[in-house]
Amino acid sequence: MHARREADMETGEALANVEARAATYLFLSGMFLREVSQDFLERLAAEPPHLGGELEGFAVGLATADLSTVRRDAAAEFAALLLGMSADPVHPYESVYTSPERLMMQDARDEVLALYRSQGLGRVGDLNIPEDHAGIELEFMARLCRKELDAMTGGDEGAVWDVRRTQQTFVRDHLLVWMPRMCDDLEARAKSGLYRGLAQMTRRFLSLEREELDAG
Repeated sequence: MHARREADMETGEALANVEARAATYLFLSGMFLREVSQDFLERLAAEPPHLGGELEGFAVGLATADLSTVRRDAAAEFAALLLGMSADPVHPYESVYTSPERLMMQDARDEVLALYRSQGLGRVGDLNIPEDHAGIELEFMARLCRKELDAMTGGDEGAVWDVRRTQQTFVRDHLLVWMPRMCDDLEARAKSGLYRGLAQMTRRFLSLEREELDAG
């Protein structure tokens, strides 16, 4: 009975870990894909997450800030940094960071699209942007985590290891190849703690993911 309880606890911890990974990938994906909403800022102000770095400092500062002004400034910075509406934007596309000409819609886009389809996921993301966008690649990893959860709850150990290997390959061959450099550029160009913190959090999380997947 004691051994059974320990096994159940280990299973519960493993499920919670994958659930947390999926949630983090979705959070980061949304931050790269869309400007923050008033509701998002209100929730962040009410319950500042313990994230460390500038993102936590930004969240704590919301308690005494005019959130409508913060949202307007954040939307302007999102457009300038991630939508190309400035003289020195960040281009959140794998192709730009991995192709010799630093152009969009290159080999990386074709490779990730093939991976999405190989997992039966079809189109990832609901925006009309190339599939190697940072937000879409992060959303793909969130979906892989959900597939892992489904396999775990279904007791399909073979499927669990298959999807873990897919995650490991995608992180190694795609996310880590370019996203840390993109985060360096974002941190250097961002004026607010919101987007500097996003860069820091993404870079730190991907480093943890490398350790997580290599260990598993």
